[in-house]
Amino acid sequence: MFFMMSELTQQIGLDTRDPLQVGVVLVVGILLQVYGVKLLVDGGSGLARRFGVPPLVIGSTVVAFGLSAPDLFVSLWAAGKGQGDIVAGNAVGCVLLNLGLILGISAVARPLRFRPQLFQADVPILVASAALAGYLLRNGAIGRFEASLMVFCLVGYMIFLWCSAGVEADTRVIMEMERDLPAPGPAKRVELAQFFGGLILLVAGSRYLVKSAVTGAEMIGLSHAATALGLIPIAVSAPHIFATTVALWKKEKDLAGGVVIGSCIFNCLGVLGLSALYRPVFAPGVSTFDLGIMLIGTMAILPMMRAGEKKRQAIGVGLLVGYGMYLTQLFGRVSAGSL
Repeated sequence: MFFMMSELTQQIGLDTRDPLQVGVVLVVGILLQVYGVKLLVDGGSGLARRFGVPPLVIGSTVVAFGLSAPDLFVSLWAAGKGQGDIVAGNAVGCVLLNLGLILGISAVARPLRFRPQLFQADVPILVASAALAGYLLRNGAIGRFEASLMVFCLVGYMIFLWCSAGVEADTRVIMEMERDLPAPGPAKRVELAQFFGGLILLVAGSRYLVKSAVTGAEMIGLSHAATALGLIPIAVSAPHIFATTVALWKKEKDLAGGVVIGSCIFNCLGVLGLSALYRPVFAPGVSTFDLGIMLIGTMAILPMMRAGEKKRQAIGVGLLVGYGMYLTQLFGRVSAGSL
């Protein structure tokens, strides 16, 4: 069962109940996350270039994982406070949002681009990652041994990316990935400052974001389930939503679908694994229904890899409708009393 919101708010919420103050803190937390991700990705990409990391690896790890850095820092902060439901709910909710909202909108609005070499690997890896996360969370807890297994799988995935980059033969794909990467910094010290400055902003932003989200959710009568699986992931994913919106606004010819897939894999393995490694996670409030929806969502994009543009748009519409239905029942749990 989820804690009562009043008890949760006393533990990690804000001291104030002024709607204006809560809203300001929430906006500040989101802005710190957005700018922190930008600094982290810019600095990390520049440093990776200097160490000779292939552009394909930078795009699939530094950029994809960097966009999910807010998810990690929010879950790490919640883990430190002993709020396992928020840790797991944030990770599961962010996967659902990435697939249902971001990938859905991207597939409908613009042609999606995936690395040809990973057509047959990335999505099956995502399905396996979601299945592993769901299996380990089936009893509502993840200990350090299970967390170590998840981190080990994440490291294996990164090694696979590195090896696959070495056999990438499509020069057009390599040029497109290089084009998508942030411009290199003027000097290594600037990139180091960007990287560590981004980390600091993410740490601060995650604290303000969770505190204000929990307090605001109680004020408007949301259940803990809706807060952990819906409200917090939406706020945490602001950098990713912002990046997608800018890409659509600029009318980019296509969007990198592989970044979304990499972000979901990082949430399943990295966010849950690193948070539970820091402190064992007890999340009885994340139900098997939520985990099942996450697994179904990952399997729903399997046909997208070989589908044409029209079919991808149809799948995108299905993802949007499915995510909307899930949010509807999630935010309705408070009235039904099923927490």
